[in-house]
Amino acid sequence: MQTITLSLRLHRPTKAKIKRYQELVERTTAFANNLVAAGRPKGLTSRTARVYLTGDLPSVVINQALRDVATHRDVRTFRVLWPSFNNQNLRLKKVGDFWTASFPTQAGRVRVPLAVTSRQAAILERLGRDVKQGAAKLYKKRGRWYIALSVTLPVEEKKILSADKVAGIDMGLRYLAVVYAGGETLFFPGDQAAYVRRRYHALRRRMGKAKALKAIRQMKDKEARWMKDQDHKISRAIVDWCLARGVGTIRMEKLEDIRRRKTRKRDLGRSLHSWSFYRLQQFIAYKARLSGIRVEWVNPKDTSRTCPRCGHCASENRSGIQFRCRNCGFEAHADVVGAWNISFAISGLAEAE
Repeated sequence: MQTITLSLRLHRPTKAKIKRYQELVERTTAFANNLVAAGRPKGLTSRTARVYLTGDLPSVVINQALRDVATHRDVRTFRVLWPSFNNQNLRLKKVGDFWTASFPTQAGRVRVPLAVTSRQAAILERLGRDVKQGAAKLYKKRGRWYIALSVTLPVEEKKILSADKVAGIDMGLRYLAVVYAGGETLFFPGDQAAYVRRRYHALRRRMGKAKALKAIRQMKDKEARWMKDQDHKISRAIVDWCLARGVGTIRMEKLEDIRRRKTRKRDLGRSLHSWSFYRLQQFIAYKARLSGIRVEWVNPKDTSRTCPRCGHCASENRSGIQFRCRNCGFEAHADVVGAWNISFAISGLAEAE
């Protein structure tokens, strides 16, 4: 089973409904901040917590806000807390050619049409059968209103052109990912990502000197969204590349954290050491499984210093991005060698999914 989030856009909401949604968000956010100001009192219910409300809210929104405030204990002020609903309060129904969503608001339940993609519609058709509906959240992005719906669906097995073909993926700082399969290689350089992160870091330092704390928080959110978007794009490109070459198995290193590789650029570490390589691996894994590709995790030991031709292992084999075997003389890009060895699983499998 795999859990994903569908961003369902509300189709042309009226001005009256937009005003109602905005009011719902403002009341939810104010309620959360009142709880924080009161010291996050424990043991509250949707009934006893109403003393902290600045206006009426549905019970389901109150209960979820209580959980959110308790979970995010490091937040001193919520800039915005989007109202959430459970699978009993958000009801999805197809009316004619439109999918609709019904959910409670401060002024009663509303039913709104959704502008869904063909892929989203195919998943919604399976609700109650092999797809399970989870929690949902009402939010606004770039002037449009959406419902973020969590759904759990089975992994669909698809026929692979060659189930024996294996791809290895090496991750690092100079190249975020290097993919090797059957003699072909795909590179994802990290220089653009490093530049963007250095730029954000410099802007935050300037804003910090100006005491622009709100702008710093907003910039951190923007940078996090950009990083997540990059992970989605890279993982999708990798899986599509593997599918086009008939890869049946993807192998990646089982890492607690990305290896700390030396670099001449002083600030490259600041730019990319905090990159979520674990998240990138998880995105690749779930997209691969949804496409019918098996995912295996490899022990990372010696993958970057072992010759894929003769098997000779020595730290002297690698010098920066250059690999030259001291035994047989084989030369190649060091990250390609790492991905090649990962595809061989030279240090053994850690686990398979």
